[in-house]
Amino acid sequence: MNIKGSSRSAIEIISGHMALKWQRRPNGLYCFNYHRIGHAADSEFDPNVFSCSEERFAQHLKLYKQDFDVVSIDELIALHINRQKIKERLAVITFDDGYIDNYLVAYPMLKSAGISAGFFVSTDYIDKPETPWWDEVGWIVRHAEAKTVKLPHWSQPVNIADGSIRMRVRRLLRAVKQDNSLGMTEKLTQLKQVLQLDSKHMPKPTDLFINWAQLKEMADNGMHIGSHTLSHNILSHLSVEKQLIELAQSKQRLETMLNCNVSSVAYPVGGTDSFTQETQQLVHQAGYQLAFSFMSGVNTDLSVNNRFQLRRFPIEEDASRWQLKQMVNRFFTLWTNEI
Repeated sequence: MNIKGSSRSAIEIISGHMALKWQRRPNGLYCFNYHRIGHAADSEFDPNVFSCSEERFAQHLKLYKQDFDVVSIDELIALHINRQKIKERLAVITFDDGYIDNYLVAYPMLKSAGISAGFFVSTDYIDKPETPWWDEVGWIVRHAEAKTVKLPHWSQPVNIADGSIRMRVRRLLRAVKQDNSLGMTEKLTQLKQVLQLDSKHMPKPTDLFINWAQLKEMADNGMHIGSHTLSHNILSHLSVEKQLIELAQSKQRLETMLNCNVSSVAYPVGGTDSFTQETQQLVHQAGYQLAFSFMSGVNTDLSVNNRFQLRRFPIEEDASRWQLKQMVNRFFTLWTNEI
């Protein structure tokens, strides 16, 4: 009885401490980023792009509305243009990649909640539907019989047999992303050859992504549509000329098809090594107002030094409201976006 009582007290203390820290979280812009809404078990591809279930997403929306002033990306741009400081706890919801469940599941829920979210899409996947490279890596791991894989120019093999499917795919994706010596198509071709999967055909990516009519409907009904480049290639792996093509032509394509101004972009992959200072200059040159990374943290301002590398909290592994709060609390001391 005493042990149980002590354990209960410890849990209560931890919960109370977390709640107090959450209540004291500072003013700033809190961006929460999603990819897919659904269940990873229903897919043959990358399980890590499934952020949460529909039920969890409904809980998250209630949390955002309750504990933040939820704003649109267009409102953020207005704050920047008017040089207004962030004096509240603002929340922005974003989605990367443009999967079909964004339209079928997330969009109706957002409309019902009266929330405008930002959707960043790679236009090549709308124009020419195909399996994206990260989902192809997921398929490769699920079908490989080998325990490890190593491309000829890699120094170490990658373990693709041990751990959960999420961890195995994540390991191989990390190796593929870090390798800038070859193009993505070449790396995937080599992986299939080494693992003897080149004779096996992946399922057709039927209706995997949003189409133009669906995206237009979302834009016409208050959702913010931004660029995720043309091809979702990692920008820092490309030449300056190719980076500008990815940024400028995707913006032009979206504006032509949606008949609206496209003012924001999210960097594919979005980690510290996926874009450079030069990339940010190209974003400005292409005519964007804001750019989003995939690095966690709170944004304190929308100044010139910050607006092309806005931080976002990744929503992953069907996080509960408690886990979401815990994740945000963990980053209170990591304020790198100060004036």
